[in-house]
Amino acid sequence: MKNVIIYLSVFFLYIICAAVSCEKKESEICHTVIRFSNNSENDLYIRSVLGNKGHPITLELSYYHNTILTQYKVVSGEQNNRRATDNNTCYEHVFERNSTPDTLKFYVLDAYVVENTPWDIVARDYLVLKRYDLSLEDLQKLNWRVTYPPTEEMKDVEQYPPYGSE
Repeated sequence: MKNVIIYLSVFFLYIICAAVSCEKKESEICHTVIRFSNNSENDLYIRSVLGNKGHPITLELSYYHNTILTQYKVVSGEQNNRRATDNNTCYEHVFERNSTPDTLKFYVLDAYVVENTPWDIVARDYLVLKRYDLSLEDLQKLNWRVTYPPTEEMKDVEQYPPYGSE
């Protein structure tokens, strides 16, 4: 019986150590999360996609339909949501590795519209509240925090519709 307790204790200690070592670590040179704050009165869905600066203001929304799930939903008033932008690797490495994509396109959609409008209409009519085109430098200046509606701190970030035109 004593051996069983020792084996079980070692097993559980191993599981805990494995879980802790798998946890992603944030550092000054490695960010795996962009914090998102929803300061609007509506629940939102957000989606980030690597892209190129200067691309037309369109999104193949039909392609992303299956990826807009509850894990990307940010409720009204929620601050510092980390789940919706969690990345498996450092964003810095993503930008370095992909020489062509120089922008993280950050789409903000009204949750009510997404949940109650046929997706082909959402895509056809481009029912996006805001699209931020964020460079690595933008993310660093924003201290890895994105807010909707955009704050004064975000006024110089490329966004559609442009800052202040809401």
